[in-house]
Amino acid sequence: MSPLIIVIIVVCAAVLLVCAFMLAFAAYAQHKGFGGRFEKNPLLKYFTPEEFNLKTIPVATKCHNVQLKGFIYYKGDLVSAKKLIILSHGMGPGQCAYTTGIAFFCNNGCAVLAFDCAGSGLSGGRSLGGLENSTRALVAAYRFAVSTPMLCNLKICFVGHSMGAYSALCATKFVHPQCVVAFSSPERPSLMVERGAAEVTGAAFAKFLRPFVKVLSFFRFGSYADLSASRCIARSGVPALVFHGDRDRDVPLPLSAYARLCSSGEKGSAIPVYCAGKAHNPYNTVAAEKLLRELKEGLACSDKMSEEERKEFFSSRDYTKICEEDSVVMNQVLTFIMSN
Repeated sequence: MSPLIIVIIVVCAAVLLVCAFMLAFAAYAQHKGFGGRFEKNPLLKYFTPEEFNLKTIPVATKCHNVQLKGFIYYKGDLVSAKKLIILSHGMGPGQCAYTTGIAFFCNNGCAVLAFDCAGSGLSGGRSLGGLENSTRALVAAYRFAVSTPMLCNLKICFVGHSMGAYSALCATKFVHPQCVVAFSSPERPSLMVERGAAEVTGAAFAKFLRPFVKVLSFFRFGSYADLSASRCIARSGVPALVFHGDRDRDVPLPLSAYARLCSSGEKGSAIPVYCAGKAHNPYNTVAAEKLLRELKEGLACSDKMSEEERKEFFSSRDYTKICEEDSVVMNQVLTFIMSN
């Protein structure tokens, strides 16, 4: 065997080993971010539909062999609802974290359909798996709505937050709601995985990792893999409001669909909305976001508290104030939905 052939074999073997390592690390990074289930935290209070006098109908549907469970929420008569809001929740225990927002829409004449994503809350699945599974769940929710007699005549609007906002924008590649409202959407899952990896490995290595994350996503999610939220909504032509706060630490502004829409010449019918002084929940007041940040800081160090300290800290939180909505933002959302 000639020396040249030996060199080629050695180089090819080295390249394959590097690729195998990078794919393994990409799989680890994805699992670290999305590999577990999301359940209610027993330390926290979650508002119930009954506290807002909401009527509910339990519903279920299948999404890629996972059973999704949720509810239809409404007041008065369901058939007389002005719109059907399909709520797409952020990473966490599911729709139970959004009862205040659900009540807002129901109080203003809308019905709300909300399923928990795979690996979250009421739904099945061993893990969330990735942001793409949230998009799959929203598409499944839309198809459930248009095939269900009591819902099929209602005009549909997607409202999403964080992961759910990403899904609300990307789902327009597959289905066509009347409009979309997105709060704090990332631009692509691979950017968020890269950000998480950078905290461990440094920015240079994490950037090199990103193509391998995209390859893994393609094999796992096919046509849903690592979609650009801004491109999907722009090319769909669906009217959208895309909100983002300049103090968002969970989805920093440079990684957001909002930023990409602002820098791109391709907006379609999407309107980026800048929320000065707001963090990850721009639909809430600045004061509410401050209280939520304090609550999260308490959660982060709760394992260092005594049982009495934990009980005192979490029972003394004012959850009504933590969930206080920004009336200006919410009325802007309502006006937009009703006009589309």
